[in-house]
Amino acid sequence: MLPKRLRISKAATDNLKVLKSRTGLTPNLVCRMALLLSLEEGPAGGQRPVPELGSEFNAPTLFGEFAFLFESLLRQVHGQLDPKDCVPVIIGHIDNGLEQLRKSRSLTDLLQHSGLVIAT
Repeated sequence: MLPKRLRISKAATDNLKVLKSRTGLTPNLVCRMALLLSLEEGPAGGQRPVPELGSEFNAPTLFGEFAFLFESLLRQVHGQLDPKDCVPVIIGHIDNGLEQLRKSRSLTDLLQHSGLVIAT
């Protein structure tokens, strides 16, 4: 079900550049966090149309060894998707999640905005 390649929006690409400079995390890791954050909210985040004018990722880079987990979560939230319908849903979720994460100023902020608990 997961695509071999996908292109995110220009706005998402810009958000990734800013978050990389603030946190030092690579774009694929931040995309994974954004996708999970948006999936947690339900299907609405993946239903908005997003222009695919930004960075392109291949599946192994974007999902890594967790591809099966992401596919399972997508099915849990959206049910069975056609492969062609899967791309806009994933892009919508990444865009939605990055909008929430873009206000992060540091790695600690990013973790807090993503809902991860930080033990001190």
